[in-house]
Amino acid sequence: MLYYESKFGRRILEAAVLKELSIRNFAIVDSLRLEFTGGLNVLTGETGAGKSIIVDALELVLGGKAGGALIRTGANEASVEAFFDIAENEAATRLGIDIGDGLIIRRVISSAGKNRVYVNGSMVNLQNLLEIGESLLDIHGQHEHQSLMSRARQMRLVDSFGKIEEDVRKYKEFLSAYRSLTQEKDILSENLRQRNQRIDVLRYQIEEIDAASVKQGEKESLTKELTMLSNLTTIKELSESSYEILHSGDFSVNDRLSLVSENLMRLSSLDEHSAELNSMAKEALSYINELCIMLRSYKENVDLTGGKLDDVEIRLELIKKIEKKYGNGTDEIYKFRDEAQLELDSLLNAEERLESLEAEIDSTRKALTNAAYSVSEKRKAAASALTKDVNKSLRELAFKNARFEIKIESSTTDGDSLKFLSDGADTIEFLFSANPGEPLKTIQKVASGGELSRVMLALKSAASDCDDIGVLVFDEVDAGIGGETADAVGEKLKKLSARHQVFCITHLPQIASKADNHAKIIKDDTGTVVNIEVQQLTGEARVCELARMLSGAITDISLEHARELLAKNLQSGDSQRQSAP
Repeated sequence: MLYYESKFGRRILEAAVLKELSIRNFAIVDSLRLEFTGGLNVLTGETGAGKSIIVDALELVLGGKAGGALIRTGANEASVEAFFDIAENEAATRLGIDIGDGLIIRRVISSAGKNRVYVNGSMVNLQNLLEIGESLLDIHGQHEHQSLMSRARQMRLVDSFGKIEEDVRKYKEFLSAYRSLTQEKDILSENLRQRNQRIDVLRYQIEEIDAASVKQGEKESLTKELTMLSNLTTIKELSESSYEILHSGDFSVNDRLSLVSENLMRLSSLDEHSAELNSMAKEALSYINELCIMLRSYKENVDLTGGKLDDVEIRLELIKKIEKKYGNGTDEIYKFRDEAQLELDSLLNAEERLESLEAEIDSTRKALTNAAYSVSEKRKAAASALTKDVNKSLRELAFKNARFEIKIESSTTDGDSLKFLSDGADTIEFLFSANPGEPLKTIQKVASGGELSRVMLALKSAASDCDDIGVLVFDEVDAGIGGETADAVGEKLKKLSARHQVFCITHLPQIASKADNHAKIIKDDTGTVVNIEVQQLTGEARVCELARMLSGAITDISLEHARELLAKNLQSGDSQRQSAP
């Protein structure tokens, strides 16, 4: 990462650099791939060659409007893909997109109306794209994507210029605390209006849960007991029948096993090898006798009166009622009870808390007000300094009678108290007037085109050290100018390109000759299909293009003039590099 030293400290040289742009089936473009470098990039070509298509493609990448009219005739869909070399992007990081190897944005528009957006291969929605693109690239000219048209962006620019971001951050902390306290007060005040009724409800709920005293696993245990109690008659019959077979009936198991045991005892006295059989018979008889005793006790204790069954059914119904009102299972029931107890305690202490809240709100509001006034004072000072710098730049750009002003006013409510906004108590307006006698108007209402582009160039030049947008595009910045003014515009663009990657669509050789990268747009309409292509110009090819721009034709004189222009700007660039900090 490259850095430079400025009056604002050590800063990243290029926040973002557009390295590649690929266009397919867009407008009259079949397939086009462009590579760019840092510094000043210019795009030149004959009028109507299609230079604006490059800007349209960049607008699409940044979330501009898409429609079927942008798709090349005969194609089903168009796509634009841009690769940015970038150190960080807050929106992309928030979305979990890894930008360690750069940022690739791909926008696909379909004739069927199904448009798709991909960032590093992940599909995102249009709002996400707008958030990611906000700090990547700025377009100034006849197109819509101009970040400085946003008042929020204007405010951030002034704050950054005045180095008051930390003051704004502290203000936001006070604002967050103030809003949290007032919200708590509103909720508590509303609760107080319904306090007595709510206290009765909470107490009833807590007492009902406590009275029920539902135990862990009780419902499951009772359900099993209910199953048993519901089948007592069958249980009685089965136990008595089993006892009868084992002990009481004719030829009972006990009697017959006793006979078997006697026979095996006699057998063992006659054959010692049958001793184990005799032992097993005695053991079996012992188990049968024990089983008979247990069965007799079990069947005699079976109660067919049904009283216990009624008790279990009543208890289960109570548990189901409690669960229906307060949640399934003891965990949810007692969680509800604990929350109800907390709310009850809060209501019982509400009046004391309300008094405490009012004191906290009063204290926090005073701190918030002081922070707002401090931010406003520093912001107005920064706006005044930035205004002075911009007006100086405007004069250098041949706006001799132009006026620029940053209007910052404290926002108030109907009672004249401060209105606390998200980043302070101020409203902001960038105002501009191009001619004497014309009133200042908001910059959003200034006619688009070269005039607005030069205003933006002046703004960007004055605030270049604190503007965090890495890539700047100027379209029509040279409209209606020439001579010394064109040279001044070129110098501004060149100087700006030391802090940003700058793109400029131009018809003026004075500007084009200062470029670090010069590309020519050529429209080919000699065949049956119109297409455009881009030539990267170096060496003699660049000299020829400058010669064409100088005189409309390539002649010995225009070629010589072009070489002199390039040589002059090369020497100027070397001088600037040697004197750079």
